[in-house]
Amino acid sequence: MLVPRLGRIIFCCALAFALDCGSAPAALAQSTDNFQSLAQTATAAREAGKADEAVHAYSQALALHPDWAEGWYYLGTLQYDQNHYSEAIAALQKLVQLAPNLGPAWSFLGLSEFEAKDYANSLAHLEKAQAIASSDDPELARVSAYHLALLLIRNGEFERASSLLQATFGQNQLPAQIKTALGLALLRVPLLPEEVEPSQDALLEAAGEAVLLQNDPEKFLAALSTLLAQHPQTPYLHYAQGLALESAHQPKQALIAQQNETRISPRSALPWIQIAALELKNPDESLRAAKQALTLAPNSSAAHLALSKALRASGKASQSAQEAQAAEKLAPDHPQTDADAASLYKVHSAPVSVTATGTESSQPADFDDAARAAQAAQSSGDAEAAIRAYQRALALRPDWDTGQWSLAMLYYSTGRFSETIAALKPWIERKPNDGTAWAVMGLSEFELKDYDNAFLHLERGHQLGLTGGPAAVEVASYHLAILLNRKGQFEAATDLLTPVAGQEPLTKQIRFALGMAMLRMPALPQDVEPSRQPLVESTGEIAELLLASKYDQAFPKLQQLIAQYPNTPFLHYTYGTALDSLSQYDEAKAQMREEIKISPRSALPWIRLASISLQQQLSQDALASAETAAQLAPDSADAHYLLGRAWMSLGNVEKSIPELEAAIAIAPSSPEIHFALAKAYAKSGQSEKAAHERAAFSRLNALAEEQRAHQQDQSYRGPHDAARSSVLSTEPPTAGSPAPP
Repeated sequence: MLVPRLGRIIFCCALAFALDCGSAPAALAQSTDNFQSLAQTATAAREAGKADEAVHAYSQALALHPDWAEGWYYLGTLQYDQNHYSEAIAALQKLVQLAPNLGPAWSFLGLSEFEAKDYANSLAHLEKAQAIASSDDPELARVSAYHLALLLIRNGEFERASSLLQATFGQNQLPAQIKTALGLALLRVPLLPEEVEPSQDALLEAAGEAVLLQNDPEKFLAALSTLLAQHPQTPYLHYAQGLALESAHQPKQALIAQQNETRISPRSALPWIQIAALELKNPDESLRAAKQALTLAPNSSAAHLALSKALRASGKASQSAQEAQAAEKLAPDHPQTDADAASLYKVHSAPVSVTATGTESSQPADFDDAARAAQAAQSSGDAEAAIRAYQRALALRPDWDTGQWSLAMLYYSTGRFSETIAALKPWIERKPNDGTAWAVMGLSEFELKDYDNAFLHLERGHQLGLTGGPAAVEVASYHLAILLNRKGQFEAATDLLTPVAGQEPLTKQIRFALGMAMLRMPALPQDVEPSRQPLVESTGEIAELLLASKYDQAFPKLQQLIAQYPNTPFLHYTYGTALDSLSQYDEAKAQMREEIKISPRSALPWIRLASISLQQQLSQDALASAETAAQLAPDSADAHYLLGRAWMSLGNVEKSIPELEAAIAIAPSSPEIHFALAKAYAKSGQSEKAAHERAAFSRLNALAEEQRAHQQDQSYRGPHDAARSSVLSTEPPTAGSPAPP
């Protein structure tokens, strides 16, 4: 699911508009007092969150008045929220008969069918919801579109799925689920995400991130080249590269890419169709490619059309016309899926291997004996004997959850990380929301140096929530933090490490990781050169003091470190940021200027200078610094946000608005930017846009307040938006701030 559960989403306006307004009141007028009483009871129970009571009352009321559409709606959505999908489907089918033009009804029906794995009907009904295009609830529309896209991918309609996802979600700050779906579409994998082998997660997300760059051909091609360097034998990567090269008017390179694809995907007609088109100036080669495509896909309209064009280029007009007619009769092409490609990604639950030592007669004869032997061996500390016994028991009963988990943990504790991952796969398939299982898988992948998948799975584990003692949570948090450092997400790494700083058993390791984050070193700790390790350790110690607001202890150490390492990047920036937090603005600006000398290509000190200048009401200085920051980092939300604020403080709203709009496009979840943009729109007389931004600000600010209210909950909720920096996170409007005009 894109969201854990939609909850109760009320469409009173949609119901009033979509239903026959005369029939329901007439039915109610003729109904008995018993019906009215049941309807009131159902409504009261639903509004009080008593779902079971509400379902019972709605069911009784509908038995008296089966044409009560509103009742079917609430009954169906309540059952959907309770995961009672078969019952929800029955109720929602009644609803769509009564209100066939009610988009939310079709959406909930299709979503219920999706969860019940009735994919054919789900596809048809989510398509219906998409066609009606109700805008009463944007969240429901997005969830429906996401699930429709998944079904299109499963059905082989990859291009359509990709277009739908990008049209619905845009191209900035997308959730991991959307990136994965886009990756499935790009690589033409006809599977649902839950059917995919976890070891493919990193590849799919990277492929999805590449898709988001399609509007910038140079960046898109660079991303595809990186993927190909890492995964040269991945089906349809060369095909995607060939299409991109052709769009970029590089036909020779596109031809090479498609020829490479034919070797990787020998049973696919797609690269041959593209080769036929690229070789039209060489009719013999074009004809050969088109014939090969038709051999592989004899019922493909596109293959017949390719042959028609190749024949025309060869001067064979009559044969070309025949193929064109055949193409027209077969159009449109039915979706084609590649079973070979699917098998590369699909989860294959391997049978549990049984490693026996001793004679056949000495082994337990049934499951109960094997289970008792496993638990006894584990209790006595004999890990190897326990592993063998658990293997035997699981071979007899593969769905034994306790044994599956125990076996996985025994593998992990004995350093058998590949076996740990294999044992966790069936567990995760049955329990996809077990954060601890995802975290253990990530830790195992980390030990195997599969860092990209380790990052994704550790992050998923923290987002879902970890069980276990503080030490176990600390270990998982530390490993995720150092992978965040490796990816350059230093603020997120610092946020994750702050609650566990100074705690055993990883005190020194956490301090070192904090030092790397402060110095903005995108590497793993083991990659730091020995000569730089004392610097990192000292910086980590200072970071702990700064995070604890012990400035009187931190500042002398930081000054001494700067004197010892005067040309080290980001030491002056760290010092200046701390001074800024104490409102020592002139001293902070002096440190930022020193940082600029050392790191002339970094936008960070310029961003901080612009922020400080705005706090000092030095608008012209802020403008100059923000303009430089935006030139150095055109994809920085901070730079555009501060540039927009600088222009607004100078009274130039016309120049302010485009910068704030650019910032919103990069960081759409920032309440600060929505706040500033609402003010700018209001000042320019764009009242409707101002109202929209005020609503966005109120919603996001309320969410931020809720998160701040739960600061005692130290569980990790995922990294900051990539565009977010300390500037935006330290200048939020407070809960008591007036709404923008």
